[in-house]
Amino acid sequence: MRLYFQRAELLLEKNADGEYVLKMADEILGTYQSERKAVAAYNRIRRDLEAKLPPTELTAADRRELWDRYVADSLVQHNSLKNASPKKPSRSRTFG
Repeated sequence: MRLYFQRAELLLEKNADGEYVLKMADEILGTYQSERKAVAAYNRIRRDLEAKLPPTELTAADRRELWDRYVADSLVQHNSLKNASPKKPSRSRTFG
């Protein structure tokens, strides 16, 4: 598991020992055994930081990158614009 808040460089991740480490800009704020407590602490700190830090405006390039990533992630395998030959009727010898 890995949670990251970019504006404040707040990071919550699980290390190899199975502990949850909460860091801010390479400074360890706490280590937790329980995922629930770690996520609660992360969310509390993130809410405080969101209230203090002003939101950043996205540039046109950032919006385009996000849109491209969204479209690439949500593509389906079926292409309805493909010029496929019409399906042939089945050749069954049964009636009905």
